[in-house]
Amino acid sequence: MTPQLDPVIHAPTRLQIVSLLAAAEEAEFAFVRDSLDISDSVLSKHASALEAARYVKIRKGHVGKRPRTWFSLTPVGRKAYQNHVAALQGIVAQSGLSVVDVQAGQSWSADLLGAAMEQAVIDPHDVRASDQDRDKVAEMLRIAASDGRITMDELTERIERTYTARTIGELAVIVADLGPTNVLSSTPMW
Repeated sequence: MTPQLDPVIHAPTRLQIVSLLAAAEEAEFAFVRDSLDISDSVLSKHASALEAARYVKIRKGHVGKRPRTWFSLTPVGRKAYQNHVAALQGIVAQSGLSVVDVQAGQSWSADLLGAAMEQAVIDPHDVRASDQDRDKVAEMLRIAASDGRITMDELTERIERTYTARTIGELAVIVADLGPTNVLSSTPMW
């Protein structure tokens, strides 16, 4: 069966949200809002529509005394996104353009991985992380700790997670809240 475009995901802002969430296990509201350069109300509206379709899980909690909201793709949402991207690839392929064929567990060069992720062609949870990738994330974490963006306890915990991460997607989660120098930005670090 040929994958079909998903009307829930097809709206540009929703596609951007789902694409961003596909690169992480979970992303905080402010990170998604700022990454997509949209207002709180626009993000809330589209996230609610994605939640109603059971594509996104919305989790609320607190960091200290501050309320926070996190988003994550559900397994249904991840599959819908992959099918939607496959349908888009099928449409684009008709014009003679090529698409990247990704095999689970394949390691990619920095330039190819960055370009493919920007075009939402691959799922970073399917790309194996290298020792070099882990070292780059660890260095980002050390810089964040020296800048005061994370505590020493957070540094220790994240470094442990970094060196046990298997995929680029897992590494992206570890640095998702550190701003524009992470894998979810338009300038890939790999």
